[in-house]
Amino acid sequence: MSVDTAQPCTRDAVAELISIARERESAMFTEAEGKSLLSAFGIDTPRGIEIAVGQIISDDIREPLVVKAISSTLVHKSDAGGVRVGVRRDEIDEVAARMGEQLAAAGHRLNGLLVEEMVPSGHEVIVGAVRAPGLGWTVMVGLGGVLVEIFEDVAFGLAPLANEQILAMLHELRGMKVLDGARGGERADIPALVTLISRLAGPNGLLQSLPDDVIEIDLNPVIVSGTRAVAVDARFVVGPVEVAESAREDDDGRATDFTPLFHPRRIAVLGASGQRPNLANRFIRNILGGGFDGTIVPIHPTSDSIEGLPAVRSLSEVDQPIDYAFVALPATRVGEALSRGAGRVRFAQVVSSGFGEVEEGQDLEKTLVQTVRDAGIRLIGPNCLGTHASAGRLSFVPDAPLTPGTTAVVSQSGGLSVDILRVGSLRGIDFHSVVSIGNGADVTAAELVESALRNDEVRVIGLYLESLAAAREVLDVLTQAEMRKPVVLLAGGRTSEGSRAATSHTGALAGNHRLWPAIARQAGMTLVDSLEDFATALHALSTLDLRVKPNGRDAVLFGNGGGASVLGADALERQGLATPPLADSVVEELDDLGLPPGNGLRNPIDVPAGTLAVKSGAIAKDVLAVVLAGSEPAVLISHLNVGIIQRNLGETHGDVTGTVIDSIAGARDEATSNTHQLLVLKTDGSADTEALIKTYAHRARTRGIPVFPAFEDAALAARAVLEQGQRTYQASRDADGR
Repeated sequence: MSVDTAQPCTRDAVAELISIARERESAMFTEAEGKSLLSAFGIDTPRGIEIAVGQIISDDIREPLVVKAISSTLVHKSDAGGVRVGVRRDEIDEVAARMGEQLAAAGHRLNGLLVEEMVPSGHEVIVGAVRAPGLGWTVMVGLGGVLVEIFEDVAFGLAPLANEQILAMLHELRGMKVLDGARGGERADIPALVTLISRLAGPNGLLQSLPDDVIEIDLNPVIVSGTRAVAVDARFVVGPVEVAESAREDDDGRATDFTPLFHPRRIAVLGASGQRPNLANRFIRNILGGGFDGTIVPIHPTSDSIEGLPAVRSLSEVDQPIDYAFVALPATRVGEALSRGAGRVRFAQVVSSGFGEVEEGQDLEKTLVQTVRDAGIRLIGPNCLGTHASAGRLSFVPDAPLTPGTTAVVSQSGGLSVDILRVGSLRGIDFHSVVSIGNGADVTAAELVESALRNDEVRVIGLYLESLAAAREVLDVLTQAEMRKPVVLLAGGRTSEGSRAATSHTGALAGNHRLWPAIARQAGMTLVDSLEDFATALHALSTLDLRVKPNGRDAVLFGNGGGASVLGADALERQGLATPPLADSVVEELDDLGLPPGNGLRNPIDVPAGTLAVKSGAIAKDVLAVVLAGSEPAVLISHLNVGIIQRNLGETHGDVTGTVIDSIAGARDEATSNTHQLLVLKTDGSADTEALIKTYAHRARTRGIPVFPAFEDAALAARAVLEQGQRTYQASRDADGR
């Protein structure tokens, strides 16, 4: 019986195909069955027919032909000699006989043939998708054929994909130059390829219509010529339906106003000891030492006072609502203790471990979640460290940095949240909040991101995530949000692990190291590699005025030290920024300033300490005014070797470094250009210089100039600012358009 590969399939027909595929050793649709699905969604496939060996095909299938083996055990047809191209109609029987012999030698049986018209030559591209618990369909595009296996030049995205997201994936490929017709090659029909991927993975594409039983798809290759994109091979794999471990119940309508968490007036503490100080005791001391001026209510079954504060026996005895409960009880006692706070507690943070992070605690965590749901309590954690809220004078670390700021951070790691606070504070970040969510059993990272987007106190959002499923939830929030704010993502587990033992190329290549960048790109987050980079990006985004809308990705470097400038240009290039020469007219104006000899004025602008000494440092304003009047770089990075400047000039010319910093801010304020100003203050390692840099850094930050210890930091910050500034600006324009 023949099967027309262009015949559309209904939902019932798909269910039948799945049932049949489960009986095959390969657990796959036949190629003809897969192509019938593709055709039903408007995806271009070759005209063809599935026949039995010896069956005659009709004349409307035009030569030359491609003949492919059909076998219930065959996965990779080409490797086993199961594909012949350029075949004439009268050669089909001979080809089938040879093919049957080769397959038999490899342990396969030839069940039939798929005969198709040959597609004109073009570029080979692979398009695929794999279903993952908690992520849905992850979609891959790359150079096809053997290139995908050798070079792994692929890009990923998560369905559903808009056309601009598909284009972003394509432009991430190193091989995009080949598709664009590099070195006289044929230019691929990129719009046709985008359309094919959209019909597979777009908002109303094939992937969204498939039952959960279909878990992998490979279209390899897709032949993209100058006028067409055709899926010439199709592999659909059926497998077990997997459910994400973190799958949640539907929203039950509980309040998501997080104001009481960040501005608590009454805090309950469960787990403090009246005899031997522990984590809960230290928490009480932290908030008392931080100046919390609300009410603290220790909960203890026998003690009358804890840390000098009156205690009550249980949450059922508190006489006023509790905004925030800090819970450090043994895991088995947490549920019962919180159940007594029904109707009295808004948020409870369970720092205790022994829940879903270990196999034996998973049922206990499910019970806890149900308990707090029944009690009307929002649960943060368990298995975390706490919440830091600067304006609320609330923190889980001693001597916490409590200057209220505009940066809100959500962290799946408790220990790293301490480092975020410490390192971030040293880098000049004033935090709005840092919430460690641990297992995220109830309140999720996505929910806190959604709250931060609505919160006028928050300008910048930072995320440390270890779960791709949690990142997917954040992606959905950011995609659907009407308001946009800068978001920086530090991801744990960005290794090649996560790839699956898969039948498809897509599944085999879908490692965590590829999925994290895909989610970040699609969600519009800036992905960074380390805690230091995380703090660097957040500092820049929270310090600069993001209402400035630079054009392009050009940078100007200004400062003392020619070799340092070369390294700075290299660092910028690694982050995708350029340092093009200044126009001749600008260089001439700089030369007319009458600077001392020994300057480089083209860009980088290298000036020795003697030049900076002119006007005791105020010459910097003249130089930068000329640059900003005659050019419009996206960023201008000034770099000062503080030790050299102050050692050589301090006694004779006064506070040159401070005057230069004021000059940078002054030139910025008087210019009409849309340029971000960043500052690198370099040290010689001496204690005196370090102390000076600390003072100068504060001086610059109060003028809205972010400060960094090295060019590499400034370059990464520049990338983050340009990425997030553009996305925030575009989102605000889109919102205004609505």
